[in-house]
Amino acid sequence: MGHYEDYVLISDLDGTLLNSERQVSPENKAALKRFTEGGGHFCVATGRTPANTVKFLQGIDINTACVFFNGAMLYDYKRHEAIREISLGGQEVRRAAACLAQKFPELFMQVFTSETAYVVSDESLNSLYVPRITYDYTFSDLAAIQDKKWLKIMLAGGPEELQEAAEKMKAMKLDEMFNAFFAASDCYELVNKDASKGHMLQFLRELPENCGRRIIAQGDYGNDTYMLQMADVGVASGNAHAETKAAADIVGVDCNEHLAAYVIGLIDSGRI
Repeated sequence: MGHYEDYVLISDLDGTLLNSERQVSPENKAALKRFTEGGGHFCVATGRTPANTVKFLQGIDINTACVFFNGAMLYDYKRHEAIREISLGGQEVRRAAACLAQKFPELFMQVFTSETAYVVSDESLNSLYVPRITYDYTFSDLAAIQDKKWLKIMLAGGPEELQEAAEKMKAMKLDEMFNAFFAASDCYELVNKDASKGHMLQFLRELPENCGRRIIAQGDYGNDTYMLQMADVGVASGNAHAETKAAADIVGVDCNEHLAAYVIGLIDSGRI
């Protein structure tokens, strides 16, 4: 019996598993190799897409299903298929998106499906935000994608602009049909009310290969908070947002100090 067979480790990417250079450190890679070879299950939970995420995880064994689109999809790399999707359905959601685009033209908006991200904001914003995109995308307008299966909406902008927009959304009650949260200070996302990393963690726990295992989750921001609460052990990175730290069982090291290796070390020492 492997030393880690009782555990699943699920990790956020940016600000958690990835360091400030958006890389998995050699120390983290070595610890994760030891973890999976010792029977542990490792996966990620991210707002990114499956195709984009795998580029960051070369040489790492992902041996159970992962959470994508900030909780709208549970995807199995081994089977190359989505196990579960929670989409943004209904015309009310589409009318709300149109309202957001009209009310906040200064914000860069994308609508994500499982196939691609649709850039639907004003063209004047493209030169500022499009060069930052690292996943598949295409340009469109909202009217042309009404019949697509939407998984999430992402708004990008300055932190103050986004905070003001979030407050106005609440005042207009536009946020009531979404689970809305900051994924970073300059990124505000909207998914189905029943979608989040924490919601999807429950389905991950129910997979046959994870039955009876303790789930350790690590993260750094508001989109990770509920996941840390739903895990058996929630670990916030040392650079995490204050609210995420408050929700965690353990506050670990900074993402530049090899958080995954630190967490696996806690298992080794019997602290988890």
